[in-house]
Amino acid sequence: MKKIAILCLMVLAALYVKAQSEVVIAGDNVCLRFRPDNATKWTGTSAPHFNTGDRLPCAGQVGDFYKVKYRGEYYYVPKQYARPRGTQSAGSSKATSYSNIVIAGDRVCLRFRPDESTKWTGSSAPHFDTGDYLRCVGETGDYYKVVYREQYYYIPKRYGRPRN
Repeated sequence: MKKIAILCLMVLAALYVKAQSEVVIAGDNVCLRFRPDNATKWTGTSAPHFNTGDRLPCAGQVGDFYKVKYRGEYYYVPKQYARPRGTQSAGSSKATSYSNIVIAGDRVCLRFRPDESTKWTGSSAPHFDTGDYLRCVGETGDYYKVVYREQYYYIPKRYGRPRN
């Protein structure tokens, strides 16, 4: 009985690790590679291109590349264009209209007003990373007006990308 319990725990742990293995693309027009080197970039009309916020299952790391799965095959993405993340939870949603902004940076802070001097800092301040989504309700100059915990904040446009 003890052996069965240990085996079940090992299987569950392996499934959990596998479910958490994902990368979020951190750039626009990112191409896959056939091998872990930049000389084997998949190009041409049949080549898929990925943009900030797109997610791919990750099977590990090889040097400066993440090994990812796309349409049942393994390819590589340079680490400079991807960030490791856990899988997207069922409670979060992909952007379905311009009413969403995907974050294009790491540790992006909210602003209380549309200017840099009102950055929310400190231990209670939330930070957003590449691939996180916020609901957008408008624009003011170089800022998107977003909703977080039913309050309005601003993020600089350089850190956000509208997504359909």
